[in-house]
Amino acid sequence: MFQEITDFGKEHFYILTYLITLFIALANYQKYFDTVLRYFPVLIAYTFFNELLGYFIRYSEQFAFFEDITFANDFIYNIYDLIYYSFFYWVYWSLATSNSHKNIIKILAFTVLCSYAVSVFFQNPLIMSLYYATSLASSALVVMIFLYWKNNCKDRSLIAEKHNLMFWVSAGLFIFHIILPILYLQGVVNSQIWYEYNFQMILRISIVIMYSLFCIGLIKSYRRAFR
Repeated sequence: MFQEITDFGKEHFYILTYLITLFIALANYQKYFDTVLRYFPVLIAYTFFNELLGYFIRYSEQFAFFEDITFANDFIYNIYDLIYYSFFYWVYWSLATSNSHKNIIKILAFTVLCSYAVSVFFQNPLIMSLYYATSLASSALVVMIFLYWKNNCKDRSLIAEKHNLMFWVSAGLFIFHIILPILYLQGVVNSQIWYEYNFQMILRISIVIMYSLFCIGLIKSYRRAFR
């Protein structure tokens, strides 16, 4: 039993990052409870339990929904992606101060939604990841972060931004999602490169970096600096 826990920790170390971030998010909830990030802890908790469920589905026949457990958990990640990206699209749309930026975010969100709808005609979402749509969704989120930074940098110094929770959340999201589409699509096109260069480990390390930045922001942020 102890060996199984040790092996799980070594292979899926990033899952612990979700749990740590959740505790820190709840401990500092008073800093953002009345902002657009008020549901942030819910998303983190959902991410944590979704990863645990994905692990048990993939490695335990008792939890598998299909006989072939190789891709049996991809459909829960497809559902997760829709909720995850919808949340952050709504966050950046809510924070946009210009109608042009809001319209760009609407167009991007609609395009991503259409890409998921089209993907289901070519890929079975129950047994495989909708990787093209997810890559587009990730790229769209990067564009939204750029728009957010462009707006805030006009009248806001970096010193002031260090106490803004959204600055740290955006920084974490940007680092992860700027490389996700590249690695994801490369792994689809050439799976040999995915395994040869251990792209999965790169993504897991980037997850840890992303959530570490979330934690820094949750600890350093002030409510009055949020924007």
